Amino acid sequence: MIRNIALKISYVGTNYHGWQVQKDVPTIQSEIKKAIERLTGEKVRLIGASRTDAGVHAIGQVANFLTSSEIPPERFKYALNSLLPPDIKITKSVEVPKSFNARWSVCEKRYIYIIIEGEINPFLRNFALHINRNLDVSAMQRCAKLIEGKYNFSSFTPEKENTEREIKLSQITKKGKIILYEIVGRSFLRYMIRNIVGCLIEVGLGKMNEEEFQKVLTGEAKASFTVPPHGLYLADIKYPEYEMI
Repeated sequence: MIRNIALKISYVGTNYHGWQVQKDVPTIQSEIKKAIERLTGEKVRLIGASRTDAGVHAIGQVANFLTSSEIPPERFKYALNSLLPPDIKITKSVEVPKSFNARWSVCEKRYIYIIIEGEINPFLRNFALHINRNLDVSAMQRCAKLIEGKYNFSSFTPEKENTEREIKLSQITKKGKIILYEIVGRSFLRYMIRNIVGCLIEVGLGKMNEEEFQKVLTGEAKASFTVPPHGLYLADIKYPEYEMI
């Protein structure tokens, strides 16, 4: 009997060329696919919810695959973790309806970007963007809220078609030296979040005012600063129709 198995996955993206399988380079998808095929003895198609870029981390990535293996769903978690490198971890494995597709069944995705004010901490250099300046967080917070709603985000991406997206939440919080940007939507464009954060940092540094930020948002100007990937995390993905995920 063919079953549909969903996996919840956490990973450190530092040593990988993103999620999607690429020839001759390590990727998250290829490592997990290889482990599943070794475990089941079957060729599988592994569908990921989000194609994270090289260096981007995940706390709650989701993927699914079809299998005729008789391994109990909950055992996939433990069996796969024994085969995967230590920077990739399956945190949950469940059987889901055949209709479930990790990519197309998504209701919303939540990403976070971590900024640390101050000199580079060598232990955190691959997990946050360090800015050795004091940022105007209040100005950044005001501009972050402007992102909420439906816009054409062509100024924040190299993509040329289908660039309209609806953002349900865009906010900045600060605790001590840590500044956290959080954004929620159903889908995002290539480099979109990293370009948004880049603009918000320029606001925080006084290099861009609120009016100039709005011009980028409305397409009158182009985002000019793309933050590096290592501060970005795929935090969570919601599937209201599939509460078992």
